[in-house]
Amino acid sequence: MKLLITAATENELLAAQQAAGASAQAVTFAVTGIGIASTAYHTTKLLLTGAYDWALNVGIAGSFTGRFPAGSVVCPVKEYFGDSGVQTPAGFSSLFDEQLLHENTFPFVDGALNADMPPVAAGLFKGYPPVTGITLQMASGAQQRIDELQQRFHPDIETMESAAFFYVCLSQKVPFAALRAISNKVEVRNKAAWNIPLAIQNLEIAIRGIVGSL
Repeated sequence: MKLLITAATENELLAAQQAAGASAQAVTFAVTGIGIASTAYHTTKLLLTGAYDWALNVGIAGSFTGRFPAGSVVCPVKEYFGDSGVQTPAGFSSLFDEQLLHENTFPFVDGALNADMPPVAAGLFKGYPPVTGITLQMASGAQQRIDELQQRFHPDIETMESAAFFYVCLSQKVPFAALRAISNKVEVRNKAAWNIPLAIQNLEIAIRGIVGSL
């Protein structure tokens, strides 16, 4: 079984490489870069040039809820592009709201992108809470914007890549899953409160359990 594991940065991918251990021979590791554009380009290139049974995207994320404090590891199963649309005097209006794109245009379902988890992974991820995420080109750091995102999407987490990964895998019909470790609360920007080392540490533990069970 050939598995592709991607991450936005070397630091996040290193956790996956260290966790894979002896299983690494059956795994391709790739840094796809920070943000939607880089993730979409590099993930597409990888899937077009390699035959993979499934793909796994890993990394850190911000949490909108106290249910998932720093160090929590979660499994995104639904993703939205959180800032793809129009800013109006009344607030954010999505491409679907503006009727620029139908909400069920493939691969969207009611405006969302849903994980197409391979059967082999379904049992492996049971220990990690399924969550809804939003993917942004500009990470949240102002209360007004945070409130608007929560009212609009009711997200559990935010990243800068997940929806792009979902979009490409769905478009290419490659089964996939995602795993994110919480590094910070989504709040008025306060990097002093972040705990990236704990998130990376727990991400590595989670990946070791999953890859080691294949």
